[in-house]
Amino acid sequence: MFYDNIEKLQKIEDKVSDNLSTADCLNDSNDSKQLKQFWLNYRSDMPTMLGILREYKELIGKVKNG
Repeated sequence: MFYDNIEKLQKIEDKVSDNLSTADCLNDSNDSKQLKQFWLNYRSDMPTMLGILREYKELIGKVKNG
């Protein structure tokens, strides 16, 4: 679970933030090697972020339903 581990959430936030800032530099690139790194970051970050969102959604549902 993600929501009960602040250190784990901080590491994920740092990684995703770094990957997003790297992607900003690639927006105007036509170099497939640079674009590949952006795609690899996206493919690794998105499943993690979806997992976190699903856990939070489940947690919020449990809190609302008491």
